[in-house]
Amino acid sequence: MSPNLSPREEEVIKIISPIKFHRLFTLPATENHGPLKVSYSIAGPEDGDVPTILHVGGMAHTRWYNIWNEHLAQKEGVRILCIDRPSFGASTPVPLDQRLPIFLETVPALLAHLHIPHISLASHSSGTLFALNLLAAHPALLSPAHPTITLISPWVHQSHTAVLSLVAASHLPNPLLNYWDAIIKFGVTRAGPALGTSSGAFSALTGWFRTSGVERGRRGEEEERKCREAFGITGEVRKEVEKTMFRYVFEENTKGANDEARLCLKSTEGCGWLACEDYPEFVKSTKDTWEHRIDANDGAGKLRVRIVLPQEDAMVGEKGKEYFKECWKQEKCGRGIEVECVQIKGTDHDSVTNPENGILESLFSAAKGQ
Repeated sequence: MSPNLSPREEEVIKIISPIKFHRLFTLPATENHGPLKVSYSIAGPEDGDVPTILHVGGMAHTRWYNIWNEHLAQKEGVRILCIDRPSFGASTPVPLDQRLPIFLETVPALLAHLHIPHISLASHSSGTLFALNLLAAHPALLSPAHPTITLISPWVHQSHTAVLSLVAASHLPNPLLNYWDAIIKFGVTRAGPALGTSSGAFSALTGWFRTSGVERGRRGEEEERKCREAFGITGEVRKEVEKTMFRYVFEENTKGANDEARLCLKSTEGCGWLACEDYPEFVKSTKDTWEHRIDANDGAGKLRVRIVLPQEDAMVGEKGKEYFKECWKQEKCGRGIEVECVQIKGTDHDSVTNPENGILESLFSAAKGQ
């Protein structure tokens, strides 16, 4: 370590610098594209036959966020894999209409490279679009014994939510969305991490920023206890890690956020959602697929769909939450799918994913088939 670093700075560098958080994979060339670089991270055990969660994050998510999962993932003996989608980190940019197809090509190739036969699937926010398409295209990637997908703060198009900030954003001139990553950067580095979230950035972009009514965390001893349990570090060290981590995040490529926004809003050509273009139709198709799968497996291996909703969700609102729950009502899912829907009190669209709120424990249990 540099003699100019303080002990706390040295601790922060030790936390964020392990190579496991900054790995690189090359997706081989095909007739449709050249070789593509893919940066990714692993929290928890890097090697061995251990349960693995593929976490598909939201619009502004990068592999760096996996640093927050390391402490509990190691403790539970569960691997968490996070992949930088195109134009994030070192991942090669691709055209907008190739974001979903390239993801569907990347995941099985990377899992084979890592000798990971099966995963438990989890998504947050706009990661819903990628996770559902992966479920449709590669159902065999899920564990044969306990296939599970967890949809956290699932994304719902503004046509079903009437959220004013997103309705307005969908009418913005397309070139303006070229600066969405810069708005996120400003939010994180200048205005505070809350504005750097997907909900904060969209609201600021359209001029309808409102502070959530949910009280953001407890103070004092309780907050410190939760921090040590979730991250294995003090609250002060966590603040320094967050500050340093975000500085490095935005020294890398974050332009992918601009196309992610277009994709979520369906605001221009090339923004189709493929298999989940229509959620009710997707559920019908998934019902048929999994009824055939369990029939071929003597009734075993039902798909477990777990929907985790925040108390307040500025991105989809109450109308969007009810729409998504209606799409996935148990009676619409047939014999091959079991649906569970929970709401985590005191959380919003982004904070619901915080390890302090207990989300990882449920993901670990799903990955272990418990």
